[in-house]
Amino acid sequence: MNNLSRYYDASFKQRVIEYYLQNQPNFDRYDGAILSLQQQKRSGRPSILNQEQIDQFITRVVRSHNLQRYGKKNDIKPKKTIKHTDKEISDASCESIAKLRRKLQRISNKKIIFLDETHIKINEVPRTTLVAPGEKSYVIVTDSSSYAARYDMIAAVVGDQVLSSIIYSPADRKTKNVKGINSNMLIDFIENILCPSISTLDHCPIYFVLDKSHIHNISKIKEALDNFECTKSVEILIIPTQAAKRINPLDNALFHEWKERVRQHSLLTEETLATTMTNEWFNTRKDNIKHYYDHCGITYGQDVYKDCPFPLNHHHHSS
Repeated sequence: MNNLSRYYDASFKQRVIEYYLQNQPNFDRYDGAILSLQQQKRSGRPSILNQEQIDQFITRVVRSHNLQRYGKKNDIKPKKTIKHTDKEISDASCESIAKLRRKLQRISNKKIIFLDETHIKINEVPRTTLVAPGEKSYVIVTDSSSYAARYDMIAAVVGDQVLSSIIYSPADRKTKNVKGINSNMLIDFIENILCPSISTLDHCPIYFVLDKSHIHNISKIKEALDNFECTKSVEILIIPTQAAKRINPLDNALFHEWKERVRQHSLLTEETLATTMTNEWFNTRKDNIKHYYDHCGITYGQDVYKDCPFPLNHHHHSS
């Protein structure tokens, strides 16, 4: 009997069925009859192993065995799956990302401004902590609910430095009668904080890079930039749909690193959170900024197709 035929003989099918039964929640009372596995509580009728289910389960087991054998034979190792939408993995999506990367690579990062929004909740804590043997990984917070107070931030980065940010507390949003950052709040930030900060730079920016957020009203942003001499000639570039994490160093992953530093400040309170957020934002290291610029493929010499999800199918030609 060859290796393939053994998956279809009666003994193999019986082993598969036994394996299935052993993974049933009521297997401890299994007496050889399917009826003994039925749930008795709440008068709910459990699913019974019928012929179709047996065939489906056998097919899954056989497919799994075949994949394992094929991978071992060809030295292919399993990896964690990455979820993408059709738009994200399309050839056209990769080309639009590559086009923007080429444009950004031809100019100094000191003349490119990236802007984005993020937030932190008052109950956020470090993702990991030291725990003594036998103890639980409890961390004291001021609010453990999913409705904990949220602090929004608008921030920007240019070259190897972060620019002044603005933070909106729940009280600020209540005063403005809004639930989150809107277009008018973004324009206020650009006119009152961002542009004055830009005017102190040695180099006037050439590109202003944004994602397709609904609050990024291009005409209003351009009008606000035109009010300042240093930003009159700025060209606004829009990141392709669902590509911010592949191009914007704030999304990938300066914001994440900044949040981790903020979370280390336990206990976060309404009196301290805004100050902590601001201080840690200015504590962003220059070498980390450069690292995430490289990671996003926007520095000179980087492969513009470096993170293409299907390089064999898309047939890109780097240039």
